[in-house]
Amino acid sequence: MKVIAIVGFGFCGRLAFAHLAKNSKNSKIIIFEKKGQNSLGPAFSSFSPHYILNVPVERMSAFSNQPQSFCEFLQKKYPEIFKEIGENGFSPRRIYGEYLEGITKEAFVEVQKNNIEVEFVEDEVIEILPCKQILNQVQDDVILHRHPELVSGSSVITTKSNNSFQANEILIATSFKQSNLPFDLNSPNLVKQIWDFPKTFHEKNFTNETICLIGSGLTAVDVIVGLSKKNFTGKVFIISRRGNLPKKHFAKIHPVPNLISVSDAKNGVVFLTRKIRNFLRQNPQYDLRYIIDSIRHNTTELWQNLDTKNKKLFLRLLPYWNIFRHRAPAVSIEMIEEMVESKQLELKKKGVKKISEKNGKIFVQIHDEEIECDYLVNCLGFEFKPEKYPLLKQMIESGLLKKDLLMVESLDSKIHLLGGLNIGRDFECTAVPDLRICVEKVVEKII
Repeated sequence: MKVIAIVGFGFCGRLAFAHLAKNSKNSKIIIFEKKGQNSLGPAFSSFSPHYILNVPVERMSAFSNQPQSFCEFLQKKYPEIFKEIGENGFSPRRIYGEYLEGITKEAFVEVQKNNIEVEFVEDEVIEILPCKQILNQVQDDVILHRHPELVSGSSVITTKSNNSFQANEILIATSFKQSNLPFDLNSPNLVKQIWDFPKTFHEKNFTNETICLIGSGLTAVDVIVGLSKKNFTGKVFIISRRGNLPKKHFAKIHPVPNLISVSDAKNGVVFLTRKIRNFLRQNPQYDLRYIIDSIRHNTTELWQNLDTKNKKLFLRLLPYWNIFRHRAPAVSIEMIEEMVESKQLELKKKGVKKISEKNGKIFVQIHDEEIECDYLVNCLGFEFKPEKYPLLKQMIESGLLKKDLLMVESLDSKIHLLGGLNIGRDFECTAVPDLRICVEKVVEKII
C-alpha cells in the first residue's frame, strides 16, 4: 500500500486531499496539521464579512476543469451576495472558507467510497528524513525495531510530540509566514502578526483611536477596509519606505497586443523593460497592469527563460512589479482614497528607525518625525527566507531540499512542494488560479 503524507491542511493541502480522494487507489493518506482539521488557515477564516478576496469570483474555482465551481457555490448558497457582486466581484473570505470546507467534506466521503485509509494527525512536523540517511546515522537494533518501515525505502516523519510516521510520497503544503518587524517590543497594543488583528479588533471596540500600519500592501488594505466597515472614526497612519498602495483591479479586462514573447525573455530584463516602456509611451491609454494581464498565462515560462543574472535583476524591480500585479478591489482603494482626502489617513513614505512604548502609547520614529499611536499593526508581506521556517531549514540540512533564489526546491523525487514554496521555480504561484494547477500536476505525478 502506498502511503502519502500531506504536511499542512490549508488551501493546497485540502485541494491535494480532494484530488487524491478521487483518484488514488490502494493507498493511505496521512494529513498533518498542527491547528487541527477544522483550521482553514488565516486567509479564509470566518473572523469578519468585511474582509474580501483580491481575486474575482469567476477565477476562484478550486478546480481548473470546473471553472464555474465557486460561482455555482456562491449562487446557490448566497444568491443575494452573488446578485450584488456578480462573477466579476469579490467574495468575502469567510464564504470562500465555507466553499473549501464543503470540498473537504466531499473528499472525506470519497475516501470511504474508495476504501482509502485516512489518518489525521493534529501535530507539528519538525523533521523529515529519508530512511537511508537514518540508517547511515544510526545502525542499531533499537531504531530498526521502532521503525521497521526503514527498510522499505520510505521516509520518516517526526512530529513535535515525538511520534514517527512513514510515507512513500510527501506533499509539503505549509503556508508562508509573515515577515516580523525588526524591532524588539513586547506590548499588548502591538499586533505582530496581521491575522491576530481581527481578534484584537473584536476584543477591543475601536472607535477613534490612532492606529499605525507598517507596510502599504494588500494586508494594509484589508485592515483599513475592516476598520472603515466598522465605522471607525479615528486616525490611521501607513508607514512605507516606497509609500505605494496596490493598484485597482479593472472593472473590465481590456485586451492588449501580444507584446512579450519567450524569446524576449531570453534577451534579458533590460531589453524587456525598454520594450515595455516604448510601448507605454506610444500607447498612453495603457499602463503596466495591461502588460501584466497580457502575459499572465505565461509569466512562469518567461521567468524560467531568464538566466540567473537577469532573475536577480528582476527581483530588484519586484516591489514596483507587485504594486501593479497584486491589486485590490476598486471599491477598497476608493475607500482609502476618500480617507486620504479627508485626512483621516496619512501615508508616510519613510522607513521606521525606532519603536518604543510609554504610558500605554506606542511611538514610531520615522526619519525626523515621531508618530504617537494607540495600536501598531505589522502589515509586512511574506517571509522569503527558508531559514526562518524550521522544517524547511531541517530538510535543507538533510539534503532533501536546497535553497533557490526565493525559497526552496526539492532534491528528492518523493518530496513534492505545493503552492508558494515553488515561487523560485514558477514565480507565479501564490493566487488560486496558479495554486490549483500546481496541485493538480503534483497529484497526477504521484498517481
